Amino acid sequence: MTPGEHDEICAFVSHLPHILANVFLQTACAVREDIARFGGPSFQDMTRVAGSSPSVWVDIFLTNEKLLRAAREFLRNFERFLSLLEEGRETEVLAFLQEMARLKEQTGHGS
Repeated sequence: MTPGEHDEICAFVSHLPHILANVFLQTACAVREDIARFGGPSFQDMTRVAGSSPSVWVDIFLTNEKLLRAAREFLRNFERFLSLLEEGRETEVLAFLQEMARLKEQTGHGS
């Protein structure tokens, strides 16, 4: 594996999830600071890595050149999904969720 391949893979499987966890927590707490006490397993899963060693993660975020591309790709996909919701496109939302369930099972990472 080349250093570039390593950085690209880590951007998607490690670094982007850390960004998402932190930004998700920031967004949720902006609604209500004590919101975590209402959260269940999904909230816990989404925020588990938020706040992990800030000094380590700032370095990772700023040095992995592949991370911005991964984040922009995520944003494009997120915007497409939001458009489906805004337009009430139930069939497409269902198809997307079914495809993601298939991919999740294919990855072998449990439920």
